[in-house]
Amino acid sequence: MKRVSIVLLAALVATSVMGTLACPIPDDDVVSLQPSKTSSCANPTPFVIPSLQEWKGAKGDWKLSKGSRIVIDPAFAKGIPADAKHSFMMNPANLQQYAASFQSDIKQVTGWDLQVVVSTKCGKDDIFLTLGADAKDAKLGNEGYILDIDKKGVSIQATTSRGAFWGTRTLLQMLILANENNYSLPQGKARDFPNYGERKFMQDIARKPIPMSDLKEYVALTSFYKFNTYHIHLNDNPGMQNKALNKEWASQYSGFRLKSDNPAFSMYANNDTAYTKQDMREYQDFVKARGMDLIPEIDTPAHSLCFTKFHPEWSIQEAAARGDWLDLGNQEVWTFLENLWTEFVGWFDSREIHIGADEYDATKGDLARKFVNHFHDYFATNFNRTIRMWGSDVKLPGTIEINKDIHTDHWDWTYSNPVDLVKRGHKVSNLNAPDVYMVPRSQSYWDYIDDKKIYDLWLPHIFDIFDRTNSSRNLNPNEPLLTGGGFANWNDFLSESVTRVELYDRVSKPAGAFAEKLWAGEKSTSNISYDEWAPLAKKLRENIPGVTLTRRPASVGQFVISYDFEDGGVKDKSGNGYDGKLNNGAKVVDAGEGHGKAVQLSPNSFISTPVESIGYPYAVGLWVKPSGNQAANAVLLESGDGRLLVSNSTSPTVTFEQDGNKYNTQIVLPADTWSHIGFSADGTKTTVFFNMRRSAMVHYYNGRWDQLRNETMVVTAPLRNIGSANGNSFNGLVDGVFALNRASFGGEMAFLGKRYANALP
Repeated sequence: MKRVSIVLLAALVATSVMGTLACPIPDDDVVSLQPSKTSSCANPTPFVIPSLQEWKGAKGDWKLSKGSRIVIDPAFAKGIPADAKHSFMMNPANLQQYAASFQSDIKQVTGWDLQVVVSTKCGKDDIFLTLGADAKDAKLGNEGYILDIDKKGVSIQATTSRGAFWGTRTLLQMLILANENNYSLPQGKARDFPNYGERKFMQDIARKPIPMSDLKEYVALTSFYKFNTYHIHLNDNPGMQNKALNKEWASQYSGFRLKSDNPAFSMYANNDTAYTKQDMREYQDFVKARGMDLIPEIDTPAHSLCFTKFHPEWSIQEAAARGDWLDLGNQEVWTFLENLWTEFVGWFDSREIHIGADEYDATKGDLARKFVNHFHDYFATNFNRTIRMWGSDVKLPGTIEINKDIHTDHWDWTYSNPVDLVKRGHKVSNLNAPDVYMVPRSQSYWDYIDDKKIYDLWLPHIFDIFDRTNSSRNLNPNEPLLTGGGFANWNDFLSESVTRVELYDRVSKPAGAFAEKLWAGEKSTSNISYDEWAPLAKKLRENIPGVTLTRRPASVGQFVISYDFEDGGVKDKSGNGYDGKLNNGAKVVDAGEGHGKAVQLSPNSFISTPVESIGYPYAVGLWVKPSGNQAANAVLLESGDGRLLVSNSTSPTVTFEQDGNKYNTQIVLPADTWSHIGFSADGTKTTVFFNMRRSAMVHYYNGRWDQLRNETMVVTAPLRNIGSANGNSFNGLVDGVFALNRASFGGEMAFLGKRYANALP
């Protein structure tokens, strides 16, 4: 295939042609379709992520309309036995449930609420979902599909319901890129299938409290790119020194995110964030309806401070041991872990469970090997489930061979050798660090994964990107015991190191590059350079249905909001129409002192806006005149992402609050005096400007034993309310509120501040 240029990629959505359809399956020649060698008059390969394996371009376009329907083949609406056979999840989603997800996504992209029907009758405007693709087509496998777009309409035919859903992801991405061309799509046929059965995103939700709503957005993100596995790491703690060096080990933060109503286990759940059985039930239904398997991990016998802090006697008692190591020489520990899994395994639908088993005491190798083999047998006998573990055999030397049926996530050559594991008959998934590890604020792993490096160099069978052809360091791409791979987000430096919005930003940026390699391998990225790929990838990433964590409000220019209150109300002067509303007695008054009109706020009054927040890059500024009577933690700005406080309960300084963490600025607002407060974030830091001069940067203290330093923070700017809807507003006058969708600096902040007032403080 010739290299595809951005011009050609954009050209694929240029025209519209309508046709008729009577619910056909794709023509037989689609099954044997080869990569398109398109002539100049045939439609070039559409841009999607991951790239299509094969495309045969036709002429003309097909156009989605408000009257289009999603039509489900009644023979397959409730799914087929192969759906469960090829998923870790019990009771996986069926074709009808996937169609409902597709319907919701199309509505978010187009604004059109398409009808979903089960029928054998279709119109030329409809999208037909069916199964029955040739099961003998080995390449099509259990997740492949055939997409046919022609004058008769659109059909997606797959071997399983999940495969059909992946076809809807392709169609959805084509619609996103066609939004400026009235949703006209190129006619042609695709035969698409993954090279690897496991395409995984792993996330540490133990050391960073993540709301359930955010977890759903990560599923929306990764399933958009045809990832099929989401691995959640449910318990952990910061890296620890041994007991001899860390006498206060039991007082450190730990996370356990499952909240049981059984008194024997309820004590372990975190107060900041934990999920009930019902939470997990609803979440897994959402996960399944997005084509994904959910792999739960409770990590033992290391990383277990959430248990040993309550039972110090269960930790290894030696001074050279870490406090988060459970003592496998203590029979009570084995009994507890069996009871723990008996309590929680029924919360999860996955037939494969992750037991962790990494970074344990290297002097107890055979005991640790006995542990993983025991739980392999325990899960098989008691729950009819398989287990997987982190690669650990090199660091846990011993004579006991680890059971070959245990699926291994290779993560570090120091701990396991993937080539040797495969030679010994073990299934292996590639999560090799540091290539695929993202640890916010880390000096040892990626803070942001370099997606260009992944796009250009990484492949699931490559375990050493610096020695890619060495067979002792890498596997054959067709190795049957290589199940796939993915990338991992670890939150070693706890909640205060990164906000929810910044965490999503870090995860979302490399997801597309990983998807390319996990689905189609090197072939996909050899056809288009990273520089050509990246702009269209960015457009897709910024328009994923179901995702709000991007926090980049639409704007016609650089001003997102601009309120000067001179019209006697909260009219937005930015041109975006984000008009605010005065609530609970907030009123526009004549402020004098060069400010003209301003808004008077009292503790119960506030201004609401249509904008939740803005993530970096941004600049926000406002004039404030606090009264001499301020409540503790009085709020200047507020949203679901955090607050900007006049002061906090322990300090009189202006304070940012994000995800329950407070960040002081060392700025004190004088009472009964106009002051200008502004702040700007550029992706690496947040700078605070007091009276239009740079005065501080937002920091947090990284207190882990091997860090011990201040780190700059990137905070999300809350914009939903000026003041607070919760009865704790700033008491005083506010004027000249603005937000830019780019970062700013001191001189410009001074210029902007003066736009709204004639007098400096």
